[in-house]
Amino acid sequence: MPEHQEKKVKIRVEHLTKIFDDLTVLDGICFNVYDGELLCIVGPTGCGKTTFLNTLSKLLPATRGNILIDGAEADPKKHNISFVFQESTCMPWRTVRRNVAYGMEVKNFPPEKLAARLDYILELVGLDDCADLYPNQVSASMEQRIAVARAFAVNPDLLMMDEPYGQLDVKLRYYLEDELIRLWQTLRSTVLFVTHNIEEAVYLGSRILVLSNKPTTIKKEVIVDLPRPRNVMDPKFVALRQEVTDLIQWW
Repeated sequence: MPEHQEKKVKIRVEHLTKIFDDLTVLDGICFNVYDGELLCIVGPTGCGKTTFLNTLSKLLPATRGNILIDGAEADPKKHNISFVFQESTCMPWRTVRRNVAYGMEVKNFPPEKLAARLDYILELVGLDDCADLYPNQVSASMEQRIAVARAFAVNPDLLMMDEPYGQLDVKLRYYLEDELIRLWQTLRSTVLFVTHNIEEAVYLGSRILVLSNKPTTIKKEVIVDLPRPRNVMDPKFVALRQEVTDLIQWW
Protein backbone atom coordinates (compact mmCIF):
# COMPACT_ATOMS: atom_id res chain seq x y z
CA MET A 1 0.00 0.00 0.00
CA PRO A 2 1.49 3.41 -0.88
CA GLU A 3 2.62 5.32 2.21
CA HIS A 4 0.57 8.40 1.33
CA GLN A 5 -2.72 6.51 0.90
CA GLU A 6 -5.57 7.96 2.99
CA LYS A 7 -3.35 10.80 4.26
CA LYS A 8 -4.37 14.42 4.05
CA VAL A 9 -2.78 16.93 1.69
CA LYS A 10 -0.27 19.04 3.63
CA ILE A 11 1.22 21.09 0.78
CA ARG A 12 -0.61 22.15 -2.36
CA VAL A 13 1.40 23.72 -5.20
CA GLU A 14 -0.71 25.43 -7.85
CA HIS A 15 0.66 26.60 -11.22
CA LEU A 16 4.12 27.43 -9.82
CA THR A 17 5.96 29.51 -12.43
CA LYS A 18 9.36 31.21 -12.28
CA ILE A 19 10.66 33.39 -15.10
CA PHE A 20 14.03 35.16 -15.21
CA ASP A 21 13.88 37.88 -17.88
CA ASP A 22 13.03 35.87 -21.03
CA LEU A 23 13.93 32.46 -19.54
CA THR A 24 11.08 30.35 -18.18
CA VAL A 25 12.56 27.92 -15.65
CA LEU A 26 9.40 26.61 -13.94
CA ASP A 27 6.29 26.38 -16.09
CA GLY A 28 2.99 26.05 -14.23
CA ILE A 29 3.94 23.19 -11.90
CA CYS A 30 1.08 21.63 -9.91
CA PHE A 31 1.33 18.86 -7.30
CA ASN A 32 0.39 17.88 -3.75
CA VAL A 33 2.52 16.65 -0.87
CA TYR A 34 0.81 14.49 1.72
CA ASP A 35 1.15 14.99 5.45
CA GLY A 36 4.17 13.05 6.70
CA GLU A 37 5.34 12.09 3.20
CA LEU A 38 8.94 11.85 1.99
CA LEU A 39 8.67 13.02 -1.62
CA CYS A 40 11.72 12.91 -3.90
CA ILE A 41 12.34 15.19 -6.87
CA VAL A 42 14.63 14.20 -9.74
CA GLY A 43 15.31 15.62 -13.18
CA PRO A 44 17.96 16.18 -15.84
CA THR A 45 20.98 18.32 -15.04
CA GLY A 46 20.19 22.02 -15.33
CA CYS A 47 16.41 21.60 -15.31
CA GLY A 48 15.99 23.96 -12.35
CA LYS A 49 15.72 21.66 -9.31
CA THR A 50 17.38 24.17 -6.99
CA THR A 51 15.28 27.04 -8.37
CA PHE A 52 12.26 24.80 -7.75
CA LEU A 53 13.14 24.44 -4.04
CA ASN A 54 14.17 28.07 -3.64
CA THR A 55 10.81 29.18 -5.01
CA LEU A 56 8.86 26.71 -2.89
CA SER A 57 10.68 27.89 0.24
CA LYS A 58 10.05 31.56 -0.59
CA LEU A 59 13.77 32.27 -0.88
CA LEU A 60 12.84 33.34 -4.41
CA PRO A 61 9.49 34.95 -5.25
CA ALA A 62 7.36 33.02 -7.72
CA THR A 63 6.40 34.80 -10.93
CA ARG A 64 2.98 33.16 -10.74
CA GLY A 65 1.26 30.47 -8.72
CA ASN A 66 0.45 29.59 -5.13
CA ILE A 67 2.04 27.44 -2.44
CA LEU A 68 -0.43 26.47 0.27
CA ILE A 69 0.37 24.85 3.63
CA ASP A 70 -2.71 23.40 5.33
CA GLY A 71 -4.82 25.51 2.98
CA ALA A 72 -3.10 28.84 3.79
CA GLU A 73 -0.59 30.73 1.67
CA ALA A 74 2.92 29.63 2.66
CA ASP A 75 4.49 32.29 4.88
CA PRO A 76 7.91 31.83 6.56
CA LYS A 77 6.75 34.17 9.34
CA LYS A 78 3.79 31.92 10.09
CA HIS A 79 4.95 28.45 9.04
CA ASN A 80 8.02 26.48 9.98
CA ILE A 81 9.77 25.98 6.63
CA SER A 82 13.17 24.32 6.97
CA PHE A 83 15.88 23.95 4.33
CA VAL A 84 18.98 21.75 4.22
CA PHE A 85 21.41 22.94 1.53
CA GLN A 86 24.07 21.09 -0.44
CA GLU A 87 26.90 22.94 1.31
CA SER A 88 27.58 23.10 5.02
CA THR A 89 25.60 25.86 6.72
CA CYS A 90 26.96 25.43 10.22
CA MET A 91 27.89 28.70 11.93
CA PRO A 92 31.53 28.28 12.95
CA TRP A 93 31.23 30.51 16.03
CA ARG A 94 28.45 28.35 17.49
CA THR A 95 28.86 24.96 19.11
CA VAL A 96 27.02 21.93 17.75
CA ARG A 97 24.37 22.45 20.42
CA ARG A 98 23.85 26.10 19.57
CA ASN A 99 23.82 25.39 15.82
CA VAL A 100 21.00 22.87 16.29
CA ALA A 101 19.15 25.33 18.55
CA TYR A 102 19.35 28.23 16.10
CA GLY A 103 16.07 27.64 14.24
CA MET A 104 14.17 27.27 17.49
CA GLU A 105 15.66 30.54 18.71
CA VAL A 106 14.55 32.31 15.51
CA LYS A 107 11.06 30.88 15.97
CA ASN A 108 11.01 32.07 19.61
CA PHE A 109 10.50 28.69 21.24
CA PRO A 110 9.91 29.14 24.99
CA PRO A 111 13.16 28.38 26.87
CA GLU A 112 11.91 25.21 28.57
CA LYS A 113 10.44 23.84 25.34
CA LEU A 114 13.63 24.72 23.45
CA ALA A 115 15.86 22.99 25.99
CA ALA A 116 13.74 19.83 26.05
CA ARG A 117 13.44 19.64 22.26
CA LEU A 118 17.16 20.30 21.83
CA ASP A 119 18.16 17.48 24.17
CA TYR A 120 15.73 15.13 22.43
CA ILE A 121 16.99 15.94 18.92
CA LEU A 122 20.67 15.78 19.88
CA GLU A 123 20.17 12.34 21.37
CA LEU A 124 18.03 11.17 18.45
CA VAL A 125 20.71 12.00 15.87
CA GLY A 126 23.63 10.93 18.04
CA LEU A 127 25.11 14.40 18.50
CA ASP A 128 24.84 14.58 22.28
CA ASP A 129 28.43 13.39 22.80
CA CYS A 130 29.85 16.20 20.64
CA ALA A 131 27.33 18.92 21.52
CA ASP A 132 29.96 21.27 22.96
CA LEU A 133 32.38 20.99 20.03
CA TYR A 134 32.60 23.50 17.18
CA PRO A 135 32.00 22.69 13.47
CA ASN A 136 35.73 22.72 12.69
CA GLN A 137 36.18 19.95 15.25
CA VAL A 138 33.80 17.48 13.57
CA SER A 139 33.73 15.68 10.21
CA ALA A 140 31.95 16.80 7.02
CA SER A 141 29.29 14.12 7.50
CA MET A 142 28.75 15.30 11.07
CA GLU A 143 28.25 18.86 9.81
CA GLN A 144 25.44 17.64 7.55
CA ARG A 145 23.89 15.78 10.49
CA ILE A 146 23.95 19.07 12.42
CA ALA A 147 22.12 20.81 9.55
CA VAL A 148 19.54 18.01 9.34
CA ALA A 149 19.04 18.05 13.12
CA ARG A 150 18.54 21.83 13.09
CA ALA A 151 15.95 21.49 10.31
CA PHE A 152 13.96 18.78 12.11
CA ALA A 153 14.21 20.53 15.49
CA VAL A 154 11.62 23.21 14.67
CA ASN A 155 9.00 20.54 13.89
CA PRO A 156 8.74 21.88 10.32
CA ASP A 157 5.53 22.18 8.36
CA LEU A 158 7.75 21.48 5.34
CA LEU A 159 11.37 20.35 5.26
CA MET A 160 13.22 20.79 1.97
CA MET A 161 16.55 19.11 1.25
CA ASP A 162 18.67 20.06 -1.76
CA GLU A 163 21.06 17.17 -2.52
CA PRO A 164 22.34 17.23 1.08
CA TYR A 165 24.53 14.12 0.71
CA GLY A 166 25.77 14.69 -2.83
CA GLN A 167 29.29 15.66 -1.77
CA LEU A 168 29.82 12.68 0.56
CA ASP A 169 31.28 9.31 -0.32
CA VAL A 170 29.01 6.34 -0.98
CA LYS A 171 29.42 4.65 2.41
CA LEU A 172 28.62 7.83 4.34
CA ARG A 173 25.70 8.61 2.05
CA TYR A 174 24.09 5.22 2.69
CA TYR A 175 24.52 5.68 6.43
CA LEU A 176 22.98 9.15 6.42
CA GLU A 177 20.11 8.07 4.15
CA ASP A 178 19.19 5.38 6.68
CA GLU A 179 19.46 7.94 9.46
CA LEU A 180 17.19 10.32 7.54
CA ILE A 181 14.55 7.60 7.13
CA ARG A 182 14.71 6.85 10.86
CA LEU A 183 14.32 10.55 11.74
CA TRP A 184 11.48 11.00 9.27
CA GLN A 185 9.60 7.96 10.57
CA THR A 186 10.13 9.04 14.19
CA LEU A 187 9.27 12.72 13.82
CA ARG A 188 6.62 12.33 11.06
CA SER A 189 7.75 15.42 9.17
CA THR A 190 6.77 16.27 5.60
CA VAL A 191 9.93 16.20 3.48
CA LEU A 192 10.78 17.28 -0.09
CA PHE A 193 14.12 15.77 -1.09
CA VAL A 194 15.83 16.89 -4.32
CA THR A 195 18.55 14.63 -5.69
CA HIS A 196 20.36 13.85 -8.95
CA ASN A 197 20.97 10.30 -7.65
CA ILE A 198 18.18 8.08 -8.96
CA GLU A 199 19.00 5.17 -6.66
CA GLU A 200 18.83 7.54 -3.69
CA ALA A 201 15.38 8.73 -4.81
CA VAL A 202 14.03 5.17 -5.07
CA TYR A 203 15.62 4.24 -1.74
CA LEU A 204 14.17 7.22 0.15
CA GLY A 205 10.96 8.30 -1.51
CA SER A 206 7.32 7.41 -1.02
CA ARG A 207 6.83 8.98 -4.46
CA ILE A 208 9.16 10.46 -7.04
CA LEU A 209 8.32 13.47 -9.19
CA VAL A 210 10.35 13.43 -12.41
CA LEU A 211 10.95 16.91 -13.80
CA SER A 212 11.38 17.69 -17.49
CA ASN A 213 14.05 19.87 -19.02
CA LYS A 214 13.43 23.64 -19.09
CA PRO A 215 10.85 25.07 -19.22
CA THR A 216 10.35 22.64 -16.34
CA THR A 217 7.13 20.77 -15.72
CA ILE A 218 6.39 17.50 -13.95
CA LYS A 219 6.89 14.78 -16.52
CA LYS A 220 5.62 11.92 -14.40
CA GLU A 221 4.79 10.85 -10.86
CA VAL A 222 6.29 7.48 -9.90
CA ILE A 223 4.83 5.64 -6.89
CA VAL A 224 7.47 3.76 -4.89
CA ASP A 225 5.37 0.98 -3.37
CA LEU A 226 8.21 -0.94 -1.72
CA PRO A 227 8.60 -2.08 1.90
CA ARG A 228 11.19 -0.52 4.21
CA PRO A 229 14.04 -1.09 4.71
CA ARG A 230 14.53 -1.26 0.96
CA ASN A 231 16.79 -3.71 -0.79
CA VAL A 232 18.65 -2.18 -3.74
CA MET A 233 19.00 -5.69 -5.24
CA ASP A 234 15.24 -6.36 -5.19
CA PRO A 235 14.06 -6.77 -8.83
CA LYS A 236 11.21 -4.31 -8.15
CA PHE A 237 13.71 -1.74 -6.86
CA VAL A 238 15.89 -2.24 -9.94
CA ALA A 239 12.86 -1.90 -12.24
CA LEU A 240 11.78 1.37 -10.61
CA ARG A 241 15.31 2.74 -10.83
CA GLN A 242 15.39 1.91 -14.53
CA GLU A 243 11.98 3.47 -15.12
CA VAL A 244 13.08 6.77 -13.58
CA THR A 245 16.40 6.64 -15.44
CA ASP A 246 14.61 6.19 -18.76
CA LEU A 247 12.28 9.09 -17.99
CA ILE A 248 15.24 11.40 -17.40
CA GLN A 249 17.29 10.19 -20.35
CA TRP A 250 14.51 10.57 -22.89
CA TRP A 251 12.86 13.90 -22.22
